Amino acid sequence: MPLSPPVPERAQRLLAQLERYGSRENGQLAVARSLLQEHPGLPLTGFAISSSMRPEPGRPLHSLILRVGEHDTEGITAWARALGTEPVIDGARYRLDTAVDGIGIWAAATLPEDAYDMEQAVFIPSGDDVSFTHRGLLVTEFGEDGDLLFIGHPPVREVLATTSAYYRDTCGQRLSAFDGHVLADSITRGWGRFVAYPTRTEWQFRRVSEDTPGALPVTWMYAQEGHTQDLGSLDRCPACGRPSRGLDYQSETGQRVHACPSPACRHQWPATDVPRLSPIPAATEHRQDDCAALATR
Repeated sequence: MPLSPPVPERAQRLLAQLERYGSRENGQLAVARSLLQEHPGLPLTGFAISSSMRPEPGRPLHSLILRVGEHDTEGITAWARALGTEPVIDGARYRLDTAVDGIGIWAAATLPEDAYDMEQAVFIPSGDDVSFTHRGLLVTEFGEDGDLLFIGHPPVREVLATTSAYYRDTCGQRLSAFDGHVLADSITRGWGRFVAYPTRTEWQFRRVSEDTPGALPVTWMYAQEGHTQDLGSLDRCPACGRPSRGLDYQSETGQRVHACPSPACRHQWPATDVPRLSPIPAATEHRQDDCAALATR
């Protein structure tokens, strides 16, 4: 277990650090002082505080977070037992979750990979482990660029249909190819393993060869390689009458406009159902960071 600095010196430093958070009125400072006095030998590198606007029933409004080493699960266990409880163990994650004098006490540490049975952590995902299902396919967002990961090797048409539905329903966008490519060019197939590390809800994915134990067929859709266009309410082009949901920007004014999807028309007209925004360059190709943030795995 890591050694801590001499008790008086450490206590003064940690309390001075905590006082900067202005937590005196909420009780965290008093509890922190009590913990340092009663358990001077336990590992501790710092404090943090948190408050909940709407705590769950029976949960404290204000909490004190104990900072121990990232992988110091022994320290979490020692703190838990010193406070009359046991650590909550979820996979490789050890958590302290208790309360002292009405103040929640939290801490967490994770077993390093070389100290955890990673082979036993390999699992076959279900619908509860991925972002969404569509037409029986298990799909999850992968990375921060709007890419999608399919479990299995479904037909190309199913991958494209699911990708289109995801961008339309989740992101409010139409996705199309660019630079002379087709969207099918962005599909890659391979094999991988899903590993419940540090926990099943925070799993990792690792590419492996087909003959690796626990390997599953997977398909990547690198959707950030395409054009995107925001979708609005259905309207008809006043020039050719074609229905359109596509939205664009006028680079000079920053105003949102409808855009006719017909290659022979490409007419634009004001979009009255969306607010006027500040001028920005017309954007037809961009990363999907905002879109990916809309959905959680």
